[in-house]
This record gives sequence, structure tokens and C-alpha cells, in this order.
Amino acid sequence: MARPSRRRRQELTAGGTPAAGRPATARTPSSIPSRYRTQRVNVPRPWWQSPWAWGSAVVVVVVAVVVVFVVVASQPSATSAGSNAAQPVPASVLSDVTGVSSSVSSTIAAGGLSDPLEPVSGSPTALTGPDGNPELLYVGAEYCPYCAAERWSVVVALSRFGTFSNLHVITSSSTDVYPNTNTFSFYQSSYSSSYLDFVPLETETRTQTTLQTPTAAEQTLISTYDSAPYSSQAGGIPFMDLGNSFIVSGTAVPPTDLQGMTWQQIAATLSNPKSPVALAIIGDANWLTAGICKVTGGQPGSVCGSSTITALESELASS
Repeated sequence: MARPSRRRRQELTAGGTPAAGRPATARTPSSIPSRYRTQRVNVPRPWWQSPWAWGSAVVVVVVAVVVVFVVVASQPSATSAGSNAAQPVPASVLSDVTGVSSSVSSTIAAGGLSDPLEPVSGSPTALTGPDGNPELLYVGAEYCPYCAAERWSVVVALSRFGTFSNLHVITSSSTDVYPNTNTFSFYQSSYSSSYLDFVPLETETRTQTTLQTPTAAEQTLISTYDSAPYSSQAGGIPFMDLGNSFIVSGTAVPPTDLQGMTWQQIAATLSNPKSPVALAIIGDANWLTAGICKVTGGQPGSVCGSSTITALESELASS
């Protein structure tokens, strides 16, 4: 599925579309709604000039202190606010997403999806992660609805090779296209596997403030492969580099399919091989699984030896 350009996301966030041929412009101070600007108000005579002032002052001060204490105590921490106040993934959701049955997976197979993995041309150096295993580099952002949709497939696929810890649930931006899409965040999560190293980057929060910044080496990979001919939109997200063997640009899961569904509803439908949501999420996950099996040398056999996965692996395009 095509992804909106960075300019398009900015236009959608600003709430409008520039005229044809005219570049989008930043909002000027004069165009900012008046409620966001400082207002002049008439100031009455100072209260301390009233004869009852000093008797009431103590009460006012005490009330003010109590109000300030309550307000401060109720504010979210900087950490939770920075990641959209993400909550730990409910156990039932985690169980459904990481425990998709082999029978459902085999029935769905490709789910009617074409191969989403683009082979890297030439003979690039294999990308290995911190533990020396083939690395899957994921680049997304918490506000991004396309990333929101793709994360469901990523969690399904990677759970076949290892274990996630500290996953959280979030929603995509409320002001972007497909607003409030329920999903996960990989921010501050961890992944343990004997076969694959997963390196996720959530570059911005739900409100598009900086969250994680790529290292110099990661930025080189992004600049090299998150562009033509591997991506139709340079620098677009979501983006994945699988061992420098395959590139995944965009998502095969339509965000429209997830609109209005809770995390629990999305997760529960993954047991129904006739559900359009399950077909997209698991079909995409099966393609990702085939690509991972390609770079891990067919390990583990319990996953890569499946007739469904071996059939998809044989259909993967080669460089």
C-alpha cells in the first residue's frame, strides 16, 4: 500500500490541502486561532486594597497550595507522555497475537497478498545485529497509521522466532489519516531470539515529537535502501531491512481494515481464517516469516520446515 509523503502528512495535520502547484506553507501567526494567542483583559482594583483582604488572604493561599499539589500530582510523567502514555499489552491480546495456530496460518498462507519483500541487488554485506544473528531493522513512528497496521504482522512473524518483552499498546495519531488505529509500540521493548536480532526504531511519538534517533550506521542503511528502487517514497515509513537481503517498504495490511476495532477485537479475529483482518495480518506475517527463514538458513526447522512457509520461500523474488 502506498504511503503518504512527509509533505502530505504535514498537510493533513494542518487540516488542509494546498492549491495545485502551490507549495504548502507554514501557518503564520496571524492565521493562528485567537484562542492560542495572548489576550488582553481588564484588571480590577488590586484585592489587597479591600478592607477584608488580609483576613481572606490566608484562606486563598491555602486553597491555592492544595490546588497546585493536586494538579501536579495528577500530571502524567514525562516518560509516559513521551510515548503516548502507552500501556502494557493485555495478556489476552499478547496470547492471541503471539500464538496464532499453525492450522490457521497454513489455511491463510499468503492471504491473497503478493510478495512484499524486495530483494537487495548486488552483493551487500550481510546485516548482523548485536548478538551476531541476522538483523531485522525496523523504522517507524508511533503517529503513523501504516506503521500501526504493519506492527501486527511483525509481532506475529517475529513471535515464531523469539519472545517479546515489555510490548505496549498505543494508538496512531488522532489527526492523521486513519486516526487512532490501535496497535503496539516497539519503543523500550526487547526481543530475545537465538536466530534473529530485532532492532526497532520508533522515531517519533504520537504527537510527532522526536522519540528515537538512528545511529550513523542505521541512517546510512536508511538512506541507501529506503529509496528507489526499493521504495517509492524516499525516507518513507514503515521501513524494514532484513539482513541486507530484503527490503520491506510500506505495509500490506490496509489500515482501513482496523478502523473502529479494539486491540482485543483485532487479536481475537486472528483465529478466524476467513476474516479479512486475519487474511491481511497473517498473510503478511507469513511472507515476512519466509524472508526471515531465508536469512536464517531455514532455522528453526519447526517454523521454516512448514510446507506453507517453504512454498512462500520458493516464491520470494531473488536479486
